[in-house]
Amino acid sequence: MTNQNKSINEIVGENIKNYIDAVGRSQKWVYERTDIPKPTFYKLLRGEGDLNKTVPKINKLFRIDDPFYFYNTEFKVPRTINEIKEQSNIQNFSAASYSGNDENGYFKETMNILEDFISMIDVLETVKELD
Repeated sequence: MTNQNKSINEIVGENIKNYIDAVGRSQKWVYERTDIPKPTFYKLLRGEGDLNKTVPKINKLFRIDDPFYFYNTEFKVPRTINEIKEQSNIQNFSAASYSGNDENGYFKETMNILEDFISMIDVLETVKELD
């Protein structure tokens, strides 16, 4: 079923489920910390129930300021823990391969520039996807 054929409740439920998976939390962890009753929480994930009562609690738990974050039909989940680890692996590999002395801090500065560059590419990819 495409997003065009889904109700807003189904879209929100799917987006919340994908978000929880991406950030590496369990569904149980979420409903316990939001005080959303288990049956209500699972109804939410299936696209049923009252979004006005449940979504704000999930937003608060994850410190999401945009009240309509999960309502987006073109929802993009945050980077997964594995993706974050892959990025840090570049720095660790480079550091392990570096055999010189970094008294002047050039290597560390280069790694910070590389990290900034990678972040800029991520931002540009996100902007490109929004067009």
